[in-house]
Parts: sequence; C-alpha cells; structure tokens
Amino acid sequence: MDNPRLIGHIVSVQGFRVKVELLPETRSALRATLDGVHAAIAINAYLTFSLGAGETVIGIITDLEARETFDPSSGDELSLELMKPRRVASVQLLGTIEHNDDEPCFSPGITVLPTLDTPAEIGSPSILRAVFETPPRRNKPEGYDEEDFDFDLEIGFPTGQARNVVRASYNDLFSRPLAIVGNTGSGKSFSVSSLIQKAMKALAGAREEPHVFILDINGEYAKAFPAAECEQRLPDRIYLNGKEFSLPLWFFNAEEICTWLSASEQTQEPVLKDWWAIAKGGTASAAVPMGALQNAMSALDQLESDLAKIKKKAAGSYCDAVIGHLAGTGIDTTAFYNLFEGHRVVNDYNTEVMNNSAAIAAEAEALRDAIRTKIASSNVSAGLSVRTADSPLPIPRATLTDPSLINRAVSKDETLRIDAHLTTLKLRLRTRLDDKRWRAFLNYADAATRVDTLSSWFSRFGLGSDTGSKVSVLDLSMLSNEVLPYACAVIGRILLEARERLPAPSRYNHPWVLVLEEAHNYARPARSDEDRGHRLARLTYERIAKEGRKFGLSLIIASQRPSEISQTIISQCANFMSHRLQNPDDIDHFRRIIPLQARRLLDQVTILAAGEAIVFGSAFHLPTRVQIDRPSPGPYSQTSAPYHEWRKEGSAFPLAEVIEAWGA
Repeated sequence: MDNPRLIGHIVSVQGFRVKVELLPETRSALRATLDGVHAAIAINAYLTFSLGAGETVIGIITDLEARETFDPSSGDELSLELMKPRRVASVQLLGTIEHNDDEPCFSPGITVLPTLDTPAEIGSPSILRAVFETPPRRNKPEGYDEEDFDFDLEIGFPTGQARNVVRASYNDLFSRPLAIVGNTGSGKSFSVSSLIQKAMKALAGAREEPHVFILDINGEYAKAFPAAECEQRLPDRIYLNGKEFSLPLWFFNAEEICTWLSASEQTQEPVLKDWWAIAKGGTASAAVPMGALQNAMSALDQLESDLAKIKKKAAGSYCDAVIGHLAGTGIDTTAFYNLFEGHRVVNDYNTEVMNNSAAIAAEAEALRDAIRTKIASSNVSAGLSVRTADSPLPIPRATLTDPSLINRAVSKDETLRIDAHLTTLKLRLRTRLDDKRWRAFLNYADAATRVDTLSSWFSRFGLGSDTGSKVSVLDLSMLSNEVLPYACAVIGRILLEARERLPAPSRYNHPWVLVLEEAHNYARPARSDEDRGHRLARLTYERIAKEGRKFGLSLIIASQRPSEISQTIISQCANFMSHRLQNPDDIDHFRRIIPLQARRLLDQVTILAAGEAIVFGSAFHLPTRVQIDRPSPGPYSQTSAPYHEWRKEGSAFPLAEVIEAWGA
C-alpha cells in the first residue's frame, strides 16, 4: 500500500455526515504507520479528508456496518451471482484543519465539504495535536501583547489513545461556569480534585492567596488538599481548612433574616427589617456612637410626624427613646426632658402635648442641629450614610438574645396595635437562638471562632495579605439539612458582593472560583413546595451563574443529578464534563445542549468507565471522550470493597467514636 494512512473513500455525503467505503485490505482496528500504531477502523477513531489548498476536514467514526453486494467482476458467463461484503463507516464531520507555516490549526467551521471519492485517511499525530493538545486561546487581557496569557491545562487522554493528551484552555475553564456531572462512583470528585490540583500546580511560584473556594458537603476534599485535614469534626459546625469557622448571623441581609424567621410579609417583615437596621448600628467609633445618633434622629423624625397629627399623645412616647439614644454622646437633653416631665405623669396626654407642641418642635430641632454637628465632626459619617439592614455590620449577642428589643423599631402605640404579631416573631427568634443546629451562625463571639468585623472574617481565608491557601475547603458536612442551604446562600452572596464592590477596571484582577459540590442539595429548580432556605440558595447561585463572570467570580457545579439543578444555572455553563449517567432525564438534558455534531457521542455516556468523561464546551475544540487523570492525592471518595473488608480480621465497628462525634 503506497499510503499507509489511506483506509477508504467517500461514497455518500449527507450534510455534515459522510459514509466511507473501506478498502478490502483494511480489516484491523489498528493501522501501523511510519509514526506509530493508530486507531483506524473503530468507533471514536478520527479520519481526515483533504480538500486541497492546505485545508483538511476532520471527522469521527460513529457507526460501522457491512452489507452484501453484487460483484460484477465475476463474469457474465456464470449464472451464479457472487456476493462480497461492502464495509462502510459513518463519519460525523467536526471541523477544518488549516496548515499555516506547517503548523496545523483547528477551526470548528467547515466552509467546503468533501466530495464523493475523496480519500479517507487516519488522522496524523500533528493533526491530532492541533485538535486535542492546542486548545482555544481566550480572555486575552487588554493591552497585553505576550503569548503566555493562557495555559494549556492537561486533563487526560482520549479514550483508547493513551499516546495523545487532551488539554483545555485554562482561562476559559475557570472564567465561566463549568459543570461536572455523573452517577455516584463515576469519578466526579476525582475529576474536581484533579482539575484543581493541576490548575494550582500550574501557578508554581505565584504568591499565596485564595483562588478556589470549595463547598465540601460530604467532607471528602481534606485528603486531596491536605491543608484542610481536621482531627475531629463536631456536629453543627463549619470548618475552614480543618479549623472551626464562623458564619456570623449578622451577615444576613434583610431578605435573609426575614426568611430565617419566617416573618409574615404584611406585619412582621417591615418591623423586622427596621430592627435589623437599628441592630446593625453598633458603635462605629469609640468616641461617637453613630448608631445611637442615627436612632435618635429617627425618633425625632417620628416625633415631628406625630406632632402634626390630630392625635398627638403618641409623640410623648419618644421622649425616653431620644434621651436613651443620646446618653453618653455629650449632647445636652435637659431642656427636651423638661418639656415632657409633666406629660409623663398626667393622664391627659393630648392636652399636655398640645400645650407644648411648639416648644417641643423647637427643642427637637435644636437637638437635630446638635446631632448633625456631632456627626459632621466625626470621621465615620460616610459609613453611617450607607448603613442599612443589608450591611454586614456586627450585632452584639446581647442584642439578639433580647427579643424585646424588636420594639425599638416601632412607636409605643404601634407596639400595642401589632403586639400579637410581634409576639410570634419574638418567639421564633428565641427558638432559633436556642437551637444548637445554628451554632455556626452564632459562635462569632467565641474565642476560637471570633469574628468582630467583616474584614476579620475575610482574613481567615488569607485575603488581602497573601497568606492564605490557594484552595480554601469549607467543610459543611456536619450541618443539618435545614441549615445547609442558608450557609451556602450566605457564603455565595458574600463572595459575590465583595467582588461587586471592586472598582470596575479591577474586577477582573484576582478572580475566584466557587466549587458547588453536590449542588443538587441546595441549587434545585424552583417548585411550588420549595422551602425558604432552598429558595435563598437557588436565587443566590442563579445570580452568580448569570452575573458572576462580569465580576471575576465563576462556578464549578458538581452533581449526580444535573436535571435536579436549576435550569438557569446549568444553562449558563460554558463547559461540561459528563461522567457515566443512567437516568434518561439527565441524558435528555445534555442531548439538548450538546453541539449537534457530537450528539452521537453522548450515546456512550451510559457505558463510560470510572474516571472517563465526555468533555465539551468553549474550552475544547471538540467534544471528546476522555480518561481524566487521577488526582494525587485523591479525595475521600473511593468505593468500599465489602469482600475484603468483611473477611479480614480487625477491630469492631467504632461505635464509641461515632457516638462522641454525634454529640450524643
């Protein structure tokens, strides 16, 4: 044979699918050529078709068949019609190889289709390297002329072709959402670990700062990232890289605190949001209690409003509030107090206030001026102006443990009117605070997990000081099912809002990746019976999936059930690694989103071996069946060997250890 790569000719062209009649001598699945032995006639083998002018079309074998045909060379004098097998390979065309400066370059477009009788050849090593080993180059920084802005990250090798490797665009893989899915035991955790280990290894010599945050739902990544090893895990706690961690309750924004306490929309939510804002007033400076000044100003505003009404008796209830807020500020409240001295003891409140309304209004305005002067003289007035119920500002534990302080958010007569509604709200707050399952949200005042400010919380990761681990493992495996979605929602929102507050020109610096392990537990599709915690988590990660890229925050979604993840989140994924799937709903979901020319490849998703995956997306040139490289070390995710374990002699089941860890 003159050309050892030639295996047949095209006999049918049907759009972007062609049929190749194989040469009679081409019978083996492998073919020896001058540069080695290559897959020739086998499913997933790659064939090339020369178009001339330095262009070659590449395709993948999807089907093989043999047909009986009449052999006209047998001669006319014989009455017996001799038959011979006609062997045909169906090939899906994938793209074009352009030969520029003798270096093949892959393009996903096909401008000219091969015609009948075009020779079909085995893909040469140089062409396969252009397809698998030289991924797309993306996300080039503005004003950057060098070629090393991206990195070709090796993830494994094409199934059955161990001599080749598959590489992906580093930038594209980690700048937009990536989904890694597959049945239990198919290799998801190994793929996540391998991918992150390789990504961090490629940064050898770079400064130490957090890049990847893993929400470890099953406590399996400590082995893969040894900095996260923990000697003992106790119930209802969060661990950051092996050390107990706090997720302060005052991180909750207005929506989250209302959800957490199941506040009714009409009566309890407005009061709770006002109280949450007041509670976050705190003391912004040792010299000036800014929260107290703002609360006093609010009370004076309400006082002035009530003085303008026909029923003015409620105005007097603000006397104690104003004086209490201004205590210790250095503002003289004696004259204001004296105006209400009679009001506090007489029965006819209306008459007393009406007789003094002008004087009360004048003295209230004088107090306003004194408060404004005090605020203006401080260095924290800018911070005061942005304080809201959504601000992550510390709340003393004493404020939380005294539910009666909710009354601070309403006037005296309003308290009487809605007291029945507030009673149930206070009861829920007290119940939540007494529930040990929420310990991770309430331990921010403990010595080992103390969090005084938002800055001190971020410093636990090493952010801002280049002292943290590149990979931060947040072990959430000890949280209850009710607490887990709240923890995931708050962590995701805080990370996104931190990125949103970067100046627009620097949003793309120091990017982060958030890994959602077992994402189907807290990022489910919306449904009518969705509980409040799961709704918070879903909305948080839908927002990150849609908007995170613009702020330098991306996602890696790992799940056994892609069909049980919010469609909004999955639809934003630019890249996929699909391990073995058996559920028809999951397979049909991917069939709708995988490129049309690669859908036949998805037929193999039910027979993938452990560690194998079909990878496709913008970080790859072609959808490919890949054996993913094993991580070193791997996570705590191996399958047990019952025969080996049951027959060996050893100690009994460690029941005492389990009981202790259970807190029982």
